[in-house]
Amino acid sequence: MFRRRRRVTEQEAAPAPSGQYVQEEVVTPPPRRPRLWPWLLLLLVLVIGGIFAAYFLTRDDGSSASSQRVPDVVGLSTSVAIQRLGQRGYPAIVKGRVSTEASLGTVLSQAPTAGTELERSQQVTIIVARGPSTVEVPNVVGLSAVQALVRLQAANLKGRNVQIQSVQPKGRVIRQAPAGGSEAKKNATVVLTVSKGSKPVTVPPVIGLTEAAATATLSRLGLRLSVSRIAATQPKGIVTSQQPAAGTRAQKGSIVGLNVSTGPTTTGATGQRPRRTVPDTVGQDETVARRALVTAGFAVRTVDQPAADPSQEGIVLRQKPAGGDRVPPDSQVVVYVGRASG
Repeated sequence: MFRRRRRVTEQEAAPAPSGQYVQEEVVTPPPRRPRLWPWLLLLLVLVIGGIFAAYFLTRDDGSSASSQRVPDVVGLSTSVAIQRLGQRGYPAIVKGRVSTEASLGTVLSQAPTAGTELERSQQVTIIVARGPSTVEVPNVVGLSAVQALVRLQAANLKGRNVQIQSVQPKGRVIRQAPAGGSEAKKNATVVLTVSKGSKPVTVPPVIGLTEAAATATLSRLGLRLSVSRIAATQPKGIVTSQQPAAGTRAQKGSIVGLNVSTGPTTTGATGQRPRRTVPDTVGQDETVARRALVTAGFAVRTVDQPAADPSQEGIVLRQKPAGGDRVPPDSQVVVYVGRASG
């Protein structure tokens, strides 16, 4: 409720006669409505700020798994530059340029340049300082020793092998010095570390074990198996013979032949066991003789016998039972192998 006020004239403002009164009407204006546009402007500013913040927080800054920025390798040695690029996932292509102002092998330039955003696995080319009489050392790690030497000779370099025992296949180059991609003088020697295979292991005795136990024992040593099943007096599944014999030194991955019993068999009402003819191995190499006897189903035992002639070294001089005798298939055949004295 408000009062309405109005302006009065002089006549109206004159004193009213006695016994009369003047009624004054006062009028109050309505309240002003609040202004909305400043609030709308503030809201718009906040929305725009949020959009920009989201953009800067979520945009790709080069640190994602698929891409990042190329590191600066200019001025580094070739090997260090290759290692640093490799750590970022960039394989390096090395090219040489004759330079007398920088040390040999120093990176003179790179492409793409440092700071460039580049996906992983993309190649980076580095230009390294090379002298007039130097060449780039090829990377031969992983090649066979023969292939590595051929590759080095083609680059006017020499190679020298140093063999070590390793789980890598025999004859494979494991390391090289100087490293691939570095600079070396023409006809310099590159040292190659070559695997000569793993350390030999001693073949354990497994005769009398079950096939499963023998398999586990040999597999733990890195040896492989070749199983033949034969009739024998031993219970079914028992190893009756092995080749090579227990105590033999063999490389990991070598095959050990096992004869495993299928159980005893009988023929006819008499119950007599079948017999087999013993192969004649006199005059044969020890390895060949062992293989023939094991294949025929016999256990083999080797006895060294002094050899009068050096040509008899490793040759079977006699055997027992003799060749041609018929004996049970799981019988043991003793072979006497010539050994040079002294």
